[in-house]
Amino acid sequence: MKNLIIIGAGGFAREVFWHAQNSAGFNSDWQIKGFLDGDIKISAEEYKKLPAPLLGDIDSYKICEGDIFTCAVGTPGVRRKIIERMLERGADFVNIISNEIYLSPTAEIGRGVIIVHGAEISELAKIGDFVILNSSVTVGHDSEIGNFSCVMPHAVICGGAKIGAGVFIGANATIIPKVKIGDGAYIGAGSVVLKKVKSCAKVFGNPAIEI
Repeated sequence: MKNLIIIGAGGFAREVFWHAQNSAGFNSDWQIKGFLDGDIKISAEEYKKLPAPLLGDIDSYKICEGDIFTCAVGTPGVRRKIIERMLERGADFVNIISNEIYLSPTAEIGRGVIIVHGAEISELAKIGDFVILNSSVTVGHDSEIGNFSCVMPHAVICGGAKIGAGVFIGANATIIPKVKIGDGAYIGAGSVVLKKVKSCAKVFGNPAIEI
């Protein structure tokens, strides 16, 4: 039996603690050991809310035999830095995939992803490494999501859309079919993206415009 360690100690990390218990592998392959602080420090009151022990921080924690990791940090740039540091130290990341999703048998799923309840991943979709798909996200046929991207609740990525690496897509946003979004872009909550978004751009609105 392996020991899952959740990187992060904020609200999303607490959510991942519960999502993990409804995911493939829980109690059969691994159990939850506790949390590690990431780069964003939280208040003492927030630490008290953690439902499992705080084991230290990502730099001081000594990786033990049987440890496996997931990163519950939702800001793509910070998430990437933390994961890369942990990979350099030999950390083994696993997928946390809810038992309550629709996953096409033709879809491709990368390493270290978090996919929570209600998500739908359609035919020939490709999900990169260390991606977060939050609750009730729809990923259409033949679409792609790049490494380290984070998609918030109820967002819709329509068929053939191409999402770059390190992209943040806010809650209830819609990416229409075949649109391309460049690396590091930020899509505001509720936005409807009708055309290409360049790398590192921040867009918002319906239709989405750069701000």
